[in-house]
Amino acid sequence: MTGRGRVRSQHAHEEWALQRLPLPGHVIVLTNAGWRRGWLIARENSLSGWIGLVQYETGDVEVTEYLAADHIASPDMWVASDPSAVPDDHFRLP
Repeated sequence: MTGRGRVRSQHAHEEWALQRLPLPGHVIVLTNAGWRRGWLIARENSLSGWIGLVQYETGDVEVTEYLAADHIASPDMWVASDPSAVPDDHFRLP
């Protein structure tokens, strides 16, 4: 097998990462408002790939929606380049 054959695609990696996260579990989700802390509460394999049902807060509103695997990350993957630039409510768990 060549080195190329062993390299996983980004899409395959995202699906694998989503499948291994515990339910329910803390995650970081990419929303229209940016990255937010939230909960992964379900996941399923749709026609277009793996999706996760997530819950997060944006302002005073709690949102529950399905997001694609590439919009969901493990909280231990979060690295803020400038923590002082991130608002305090950004890190509050729902």
